[in-house]
Amino acid sequence: MNKWIAIPVIAVLAIGVIGVGYLYWQQTNKLGEAESEIVALEGNVSTLEGNVSTLEVNLTESEVTVTTLEADLETANSRINSLQADVSTQQTINLTLTSELKMVKDPRHFNSIQELTDWLHEDDTDTRFADESNAQKACILQVRALRDGYLLSTFIVDEEGACFAVIEDEYWAINPEDDDTEFGYYMQPLPSHPLPLD
Repeated sequence: MNKWIAIPVIAVLAIGVIGVGYLYWQQTNKLGEAESEIVALEGNVSTLEGNVSTLEVNLTESEVTVTTLEADLETANSRINSLQADVSTQQTINLTLTSELKMVKDPRHFNSIQELTDWLHEDDTDTRFADESNAQKACILQVRALRDGYLLSTFIVDEEGACFAVIEDEYWAINPEDDDTEFGYYMQPLPSHPLPLD
């Protein structure tokens, strides 16, 4: 072989080996950098996995809190419903008591003898308080009439008592012993409500 041919071939081969060595060296550096980046990314993955674990714990705690709050809300709503029912009941009682109070505050005379005798028939003063004196029964009958919104007068002399009712222009006597009624006399008519509410 000729020397002039071998030198350029050797030079080309040497340059090739140098070039391959240089490329190898560059790739080795890139591989090192890549390995460093992989290690850094693995660290980031570990950190992110820790963050995910923390978030999962926080999520679980939040779900427990939500469940507790939902139960508390359900209890509160139940209590509100119960209180609303209580308010409704109290309003009904209040309306009833208001109506009863109005009857006591604005009593009236009986409209007819039939109304008086019907009321006496429903009243049990004569049987319930049979052992009381006639005067005491007259007072009890007067109070019960007032509680039902009616006016009855009471007359007591020496432990004996009687009640009296005004019906338009008539004056009626009531024996509290047996609820017997007896016409008394005619009189000037009185208003049904002697003292109307303002």
